[in-house]
Amino acid sequence: MLILGLDIATTTGFAWYEPGSKLSTIRTGVIKAEGDNAEEKAASIALQVVNLFKDPITRKACLPDFVAIEQPMRNIVTFAKKKQDMAGEVEERTVNPNALQLSSLSGAVVGIVAAYRIPWVTIPSATWRKHFLGMGRSPGFDRAAWKRAAIERCRLLKISVKNADAAEAVGIAMAAEAAQEFKLLKVRAA
Repeated sequence: MLILGLDIATTTGFAWYEPGSKLSTIRTGVIKAEGDNAEEKAASIALQVVNLFKDPITRKACLPDFVAIEQPMRNIVTFAKKKQDMAGEVEERTVNPNALQLSSLSGAVVGIVAAYRIPWVTIPSATWRKHFLGMGRSPGFDRAAWKRAAIERCRLLKISVKNADAAEAVGIAMAAEAAQEFKLLKVRAA
């Protein structure tokens, strides 16, 4: 059964993984959302996912049996940002604008996957990291450290990845094998 793992963001990593096959056969890459706003970027990602479902040589349909998507954060975290105004330095609360787009991008992909009637699951980052890296949340790990750990793990497993987004997609795809939805799909297919 072929699993497509997706680390969805404005630069989306993907990994094609077939459980039981050599890990060196995992195919990875990235697609980049284009557009001036969240809706245009969501449309761009959706169209590129449709293209992922075509064999790169023959352009014939090559659908995964299952799709695993990193679950977008369900809450928006605010942080303090300092800026200068006429009164001097001022601290204001703000959010990461990219975080606001993740649900839109994920929704676009889920819509495409559902239209093809492909079973799918979202996997929280802590879950796939625990499965792939052996740790779900570790003190002192920041975003960059998680990305480095994913790349290092892929290198250790001899999986070719171009960047951290593709490496994280590998972790998501491999963690999908442990998802209840995937296990049920395997039982039904047997």
